[in-house]
Amino acid sequence: MPDRNPPTPSDTPEPSRLTDSAAASPVASDGATTRPVDRGPASLTVLHVEPDPRSAELLAAFAAHVGGRVAVRSVGGAAAALAAVDGADCVVTEQRLPDGSGVELVERLKRTAGDLPVVFHTTCREERMEARAFGAGADAYFEKRPACGQYERILDRLRALVEERDPRRSEPAEPTSVAGSSALSETVRSEE
Repeated sequence: MPDRNPPTPSDTPEPSRLTDSAAASPVASDGATTRPVDRGPASLTVLHVEPDPRSAELLAAFAAHVGGRVAVRSVGGAAAALAAVDGADCVVTEQRLPDGSGVELVERLKRTAGDLPVVFHTTCREERMEARAFGAGADAYFEKRPACGQYERILDRLRALVEERDPRRSEPAEPTSVAGSSALSETVRSEE
């Protein structure tokens, strides 16, 4: 049985060192990276808006590590996210973007992409910023912290949000969370 512990920064490969075909991240012409995925009916495509390449790689590596048919496509800013949103089932964004903010991105996505779930995974720990994110239409807010279980909770929340909007996507598989942890029963505001 494969190891189900989340990768840590010390055991996650550097993006430039990914070489085998199962772990490699193809790079699109717009600079976005995408993980290969089984595109079955319950697969999940996440658009990750993250200017820090290392942070972007951590979510993608965790998604690949736990399986569950999750594809992560990473872009570095708001403009690239708006151009790449087609085909995404949900969005994970940082608040601090080089060409705007996560709040501004959510406002634009809600106007153009309707009910596409948007989750913040951010270094911003201010309650005022969290309130602005929810006011703009964000569905959840996770603060970046070096704690075990963080990526599991994000992926579990994303799956739940996508399934709420499209019940046909629900799958009887167990959640990504480790034993004893249920992200689906957490409040929308999640903090590690």
